[in-house]
Amino acid sequence: MKLKCFNAFTLDHSKASVQNLWSMAEQLQIQQLEKTRHNRKDFDCGVPPLNDYLEKQAALDVKRKAAGCWVITSTVAECTILGYYTLSAEAIDAVDLPEVPKAISKKLPGYRRFGAALLGRLAVARSQQGQGIEELLLMDAFHRCLVMEIPVVVIVVDPKDKKAADWYERFGFRALTAGRMAVTLLELEARFNELDSRR
Repeated sequence: MKLKCFNAFTLDHSKASVQNLWSMAEQLQIQQLEKTRHNRKDFDCGVPPLNDYLEKQAALDVKRKAAGCWVITSTVAECTILGYYTLSAEAIDAVDLPEVPKAISKKLPGYRRFGAALLGRLAVARSQQGQGIEELLLMDAFHRCLVMEIPVVVIVVDPKDKKAADWYERFGFRALTAGRMAVTLLELEARFNELDSRR
């Protein structure tokens, strides 16, 4: 699908930066990984395990329905992968959920365990890093979780280091357990609505 909207995470950026992201999004598209269409071999994000996963394992995980994998490409070079992310099913104990605003916590279901989506991997090609691709992928992952036919309560991530954890924290993620962070879908929905009201 072509990128048509931004969420409230872009509110952390300057107006000029947001305009640049809008312009860039018009030239990009995000699609589910297709083994015979997308060039996985030449993708290089600078992290060998993430490169290897995309080349050797991602298509198999999609086929087996172990995870979904979405790639971002330009509209003029649809085979060249600029970045990708994966989502899979997860569950967390309610007692482990980070503290959330009272207005949000009152709306959460009263279950001992919550359904969750695991944002297992998010990677961007070296040549594209720092240009907003990361934010576009994260935005798309959040949007897919919000419109899933099987609802989830939270999105969880396992940042590989402090730098990654700090980056996710900018978008509302908070510590869940050692090495794991989470954000509720209700919080994300509120951010979407906030942005819509400012358009």
